[in-house]
Amino acid sequence: MMQVFSSRLRQASPVSCKPKMNLESLANKEIELYIMTIDLYHQPQSEENSERLKVNFKAYKEVHRNYANLSDIDNEALKRGLFIQWYAMTEPNYLTGIDALDEQAEHLIIESLNQRILNNDPDWELKWMLDYYTSWDWIFDKFKDYEGLRKAIKIRQANSLPTDIDNDNMNNRGQMGKYWNSLTAFNKK
Repeated sequence: MMQVFSSRLRQASPVSCKPKMNLESLANKEIELYIMTIDLYHQPQSEENSERLKVNFKAYKEVHRNYANLSDIDNEALKRGLFIQWYAMTEPNYLTGIDALDEQAEHLIIESLNQRILNNDPDWELKWMLDYYTSWDWIFDKFKDYEGLRKAIKIRQANSLPTDIDNDNMNNRGQMGKYWNSLTAFNKK
């Protein structure tokens, strides 16, 4: 079943989305959407603000689709797309701007991740990020047919975060970079 779905998924890709954006444009769009979302959060609830938030959700879905379309050839797109999927499940949408994602795009991200795991090809950063995300293993329940991901969840290293990260390196990486830079474990004193 998994192999059939996977080959159908690849035949159907790329996921239909608006014109392609590069990683820099996608990161800028993410921050723009995040700022608008936080601004809306601090305003009184209204029908107009609710509609504006829905527009943000739709735009973020497009950002994720773009990352999905790049994920099999660009490791950074994979990392950001995977983060968005994880973040959509762990944080409230009214604080992130991320709501329901395109299921086909989610599977493209997971398929790209799965192939890297099976080929023993994830880089060090992706490994520790994945170990962290799979601490919430229930988030990945709908992807249980992916052998590599199952393996990664089974052998994940608890507390595998690095002792520090290059905060400058995390800049300009969308909400993923903002998230990792916000963790007190990585704040330089």
